[in-house]
Amino acid sequence: MSEDKKTDTEAQEIHIEVEMTDSEETETQPIDPESETSDAETESEDSAEAEALANLTAEYEAYKAETEERHDQMLRTIADLDNSRKRTEREKEESLKYALESLVKALIPTIDSIERAVQSTKESQDFDALAEGVEMIHKGLLSVFEKHGVTQIEAVNELFDPMQHEAAMHVESEDVPENRVIDEWQKGYMLHNRVIRPSMVSVSKGKGEPVTESEAPNIEEGESNE
Repeated sequence: MSEDKKTDTEAQEIHIEVEMTDSEETETQPIDPESETSDAETESEDSAEAEALANLTAEYEAYKAETEERHDQMLRTIADLDNSRKRTEREKEESLKYALESLVKALIPTIDSIERAVQSTKESQDFDALAEGVEMIHKGLLSVFEKHGVTQIEAVNELFDPMQHEAAMHVESEDVPENRVIDEWQKGYMLHNRVIRPSMVSVSKGKGEPVTESEAPNIEEGESNE
C-alpha cells in the first residue's frame, strides 16, 4: 500500500471515531427534570391569568349591561314624572279656569229675572210689583249663595266678634248690653268657614255712667295752664 492511500485511510478512521464520540455524548446527555417542571408551571400560570382575565371581562360586561339598564329605567322614570307634572298642571289650570262654572250657571236665571224687572219698569209704573220682584230676586240670590256655601253673618244682638264683625262706632245704650251689636250697616258674608267680608256694625258700650264735678275736666283751667 502506498503512503498516500494509507494517509487517506487513517483520516477516514479518525473522522468516523469523532462522529461516534459526538453521537455517544449526545445520547448519554442527561435530561434536567427541573426545567420540565418550570415550563409546566409557566404554562399553568398563563392559563390561570387568561381564565382570570376572562372572568373579569365577563363581570365587567354584566355590570355594564346592568348599569345601562338602570340608566334607561331612570330616564324613563324621569320622563314619566315630567309628563305627570305637566298633566297635573294642565288639569289644575283647567280646574281654576272653570271653577265658577256651576255658580255662573246658577246665577244666570237671576240675571234673567233682573232683566225682566228692568224691562217692566219701562212699561209700567207699578212700584209695588217692582218691589216684590226685587225682593224675589234677592231671595233667589241668597238661595244660590247658600247652595255654594256662601252665607250671611248674623250680627244684630249678637256678641261682638272681631273675627266676623267690624266696629264702625261704639254707642251708649241702656237697652243693649255692653259689647253687643246694636245696628248693622253692611252685611257680612262667609264662604264655608272663612269670612270673605266682615259685617260693619255699631257696638254697644252699655249704660253711660254720670260724670261728677270732681271727675269732669276743667277746660278753663287747662287753657290757663297752657
